[in-house]
Amino acid sequence: MIPAFSFFVFGIAYALASFVIAVLLRDGVVRDMLSTLTSDPDVSLWYVAVIAVLVSLWAMRAEARRGVGTGRAVGNVLMVYAAIFALHLGFTLFKTTMPQIVPYYADPYLARFDAWLHGHIDAWAVINRAFGSETMLRLAPLYHGPWLVVAFLFPVVLVACDDDHARVRRYLVLYCASWIVIGNVLALGGMSVGPVFYDRIYGSDRFASLTSMLSFAGVGDTTMGALQDYLWEMYSAGQRSFGAGISAFASVHVSVATVVALYCGERSPLLAFPAALFCGLILLLSIWSGYHYAVDGYFSIGVMALLWMYLRRRSRTSEPGTANAVLLQARKD
Repeated sequence: MIPAFSFFVFGIAYALASFVIAVLLRDGVVRDMLSTLTSDPDVSLWYVAVIAVLVSLWAMRAEARRGVGTGRAVGNVLMVYAAIFALHLGFTLFKTTMPQIVPYYADPYLARFDAWLHGHIDAWAVINRAFGSETMLRLAPLYHGPWLVVAFLFPVVLVACDDDHARVRRYLVLYCASWIVIGNVLALGGMSVGPVFYDRIYGSDRFASLTSMLSFAGVGDTTMGALQDYLWEMYSAGQRSFGAGISAFASVHVSVATVVALYCGERSPLLAFPAALFCGLILLLSIWSGYHYAVDGYFSIGVMALLWMYLRRRSRTSEPGTANAVLLQARKD
């Protein structure tokens, strides 16, 4: 559980750092946190709680198989959940503070580049023509259902099914990077709201056809539409509760799905295709729904893939056998 303990320490440190930054740059931070903690739970997410319980039992059984006592196993799993909560609390605190650091500015550039990249046609329109709004609407639950389970429980799954501490450590780094590097650092450099909020922020009709398409498709009656309305209401009211904050570039949805796909592909060829398909569908839905420009997702995939290659290569060269082989070869030369 050494990687999990490091994850816990990092999560707490990140949450504290984000809290300090938020307090320094905006008002009402403590009030927003308390309102989030005292708000009624979303009963529509009951399935996430059920899956979390099952995964937790799986993780504790895995710990017992490794010779860990029951009390310590429970503590280890709770420590992972505490780290996840701290990470997402820190992420929300920083994300909702970003407009105070850098105002939204990048959408016109991203929209122009995105259209140029797809033959001077908006990427959402390309997807809508290729698959149709009915098909995309049927797939929409993936964006806030299975993705949400994966996004919150992936670290627990690592503890439950992987005995390789080096690999667990690598993927915990990738998991954290998918939120912090993609969703905070890079997002701060390309502050944008995405096509679905473009016209409301910039006072234009640039994406009026997207708005019409989403309305005609019935997105407003879905969880996806309700969450888009929630994000806008929170932004308009100046409220910054848990899960709020608008940011398009780069895509955290896609980066998290990429990490999961990379892990599944590394563990088993049988898991590679369905995991890659899931990642691809999340990318398509992120674009079609107007949450993101296509380049947001492309960039996220590229960054996570490069980081994965770097960490894997570093892990291999740091293995004792590999290090000794390199040393012997150097002596021969």
